[in-house]
Amino acid sequence: MRNLYEQCLKLTQFAALEFEEIFQFSQERLKQALETELIENGYAVRKQRGFLYAQGTVPVLLVAHLDTVHRTQPETICYSADGTVMMSPQGIGGDDRAGVYMILRLIQRVHCHVLFCEDEETGGHGARAFTKSGIEPDVNYIVELDRTGSNDAVFYQCRNRQFERHINSFGFQTAFGSFSDISILAPKLDLAAVNLSTGYYNAHRVNEFVRLDEVEKLIDRVKSLLQAETGRFSYSDRQLPCNAQMEWTAPQRKRLQ
Repeated sequence: MRNLYEQCLKLTQFAALEFEEIFQFSQERLKQALETELIENGYAVRKQRGFLYAQGTVPVLLVAHLDTVHRTQPETICYSADGTVMMSPQGIGGDDRAGVYMILRLIQRVHCHVLFCEDEETGGHGARAFTKSGIEPDVNYIVELDRTGSNDAVFYQCRNRQFERHINSFGFQTAFGSFSDISILAPKLDLAAVNLSTGYYNAHRVNEFVRLDEVEKLIDRVKSLLQAETGRFSYSDRQLPCNAQMEWTAPQRKRLQ
């Protein structure tokens, strides 16, 4: 098998970050580097306490959080012999640095709106700050990249079944979770939202690890999702008739230019 670590290094042609730095930087330092990275990608960035927001041209809001549960940042990063698996004795922080990495890769191809939140692990403080900022992204739905595994789609209290079917048509399967930033963002913005897998396992444990082979496959799947043209999916915390849940008729797979 091709060494996936070397492949990630080759694909990570970012202006302000090296691949491993995404996992090693503190929340504050990562936020600073991401501001530079977004500007280099042609975004106008709004930096406020608790979050970074960048308006895109593709009407989907991508979300990841910058904090991890680990007390220290990874000093040593270890890889399997084929480069497929990465972990750290200090905890790799795949939750949610894998999601941050995926967003940086995705916006190189699809110019979505981006929201990086702080302090999700201690109650979603960055997401709460965003909902109080007065910013209202003109998007059709929200995708958070913060879920363990390789195939999960978590909708929390959002009950828009047409949105769920649309997401799962890209090979994801509905799963269940307790909380993420979209638990706060989706009802406040009245937008349907989903939390998708990012290839990490053993969340919140020192033996957490990231499957880089799954990360690469997930980037391709999410890119296809983002390139599918849709209308707006509204948030619903109860089951409604189909014609009341969204403002369009059926998913279309026309690629956005």
